[in-house]
Amino acid sequence: MNDKNKKINNLKNSNKKKDNINLLNDKIKSLKEELDLKNSNLSILKKKISDLKKKIFNINLRYNADIDNINKRNEKNNKKIYKYCLEKFMFDLLPIVDNLKHALKNLSNKKVDINITYEGINLILKNFISTIKKFGVSIIDKVNVPFNPNYHQAMIILNSDKKDKDNFVEDILQEGYMLNDRLLRPAMVKVIKYINK
Repeated sequence: MNDKNKKINNLKNSNKKKDNINLLNDKIKSLKEELDLKNSNLSILKKKISDLKKKIFNINLRYNADIDNINKRNEKNNKKIYKYCLEKFMFDLLPIVDNLKHALKNLSNKKVDINITYEGINLILKNFISTIKKFGVSIIDKVNVPFNPNYHQAMIILNSDKKDKDNFVEDILQEGYMLNDRLLRPAMVKVIKYINK
């Protein structure tokens, strides 16, 4: 009986081993299927990443092309603005040029009334000043104001015993001009300097 029991035990062990092998084979098969599914998902994700990289590349290309087009358009517009920025100003100056030509033509006439010519030239000057003021030019021409080196250039210093006039503009030798808030040319002035006697 002992042999018989051994055989039965061996048979049982053999069946257990077969069952274990079958379980392991099933487990391996299940893991392979799971791995195949994950590999399939990984391939899908890699494809999506590749597609997204292509989309990003194309978007960057379009973006760069748009930026280049905007820059070219802006450069073209800037050139056009620069080229024609004085058009309105020059158009407003043309009547002044015409009037100056008429004045010169009248001066060539031997029977010129100097007073009428003076008045005419004075009107042309007023018209010119009015035109440049319309475009943001202002004149630095005030006297009895404190000397300001940002707007004035002292050409002559006059000594004075008046303390309250110290460092004031006495006279304008040549007017200065500003364009909006930018100095075009400082006014050349005489400045009073207080001298304590």
